[in-house]
Amino acid sequence: MVVLTALTMNGCSTILTPTFGVRQGQLASCPLQRDCVSTQDHDPSLHIAPLIYTSTRDQARNDLLIAATVVGQGRIVSNHRSYIRIEYPIADRTDQASKYYYQPENAVDDVEFYLDPHRHVIEMRSIARLGLFGIGANRARLERIRTAFAELQQRHN
Repeated sequence: MVVLTALTMNGCSTILTPTFGVRQGQLASCPLQRDCVSTQDHDPSLHIAPLIYTSTRDQARNDLLIAATVVGQGRIVSNHRSYIRIEYPIADRTDQASKYYYQPENAVDDVEFYLDPHRHVIEMRSIARLGLFGIGANRARLERIRTAFAELQQRHN
């Protein structure tokens, strides 16, 4: 019973934290000093278009999970019907193959997806946890996910 309670409490803590999660249909805004992009940010340098889907919401969610795992070695932190958060290491596979590879635990990009229950839209936000600015990896990763997601969605039409 104690283990179940601990797992339940741990699982709930990953749904909504001060910096992650959805509040009244909104993901957290991007801080200016961080490498971050968001579909809900109005600053053109931080904005990225949301994903649009034509399938059912459940199929779109499944396609999103497949697309998100195809583009990188992410670790799913939260996996709920309307919200998914994935941590991606900032080092790519080539860096990780080096015998000198080391990555601090907090050297990750946090990627959030919110499947709006009222529209066929998936809101996205990606932020570098260490605050490195100007790398552009967040935007590039989301665009790779967009491409993979669109290919999967086309299969359902």
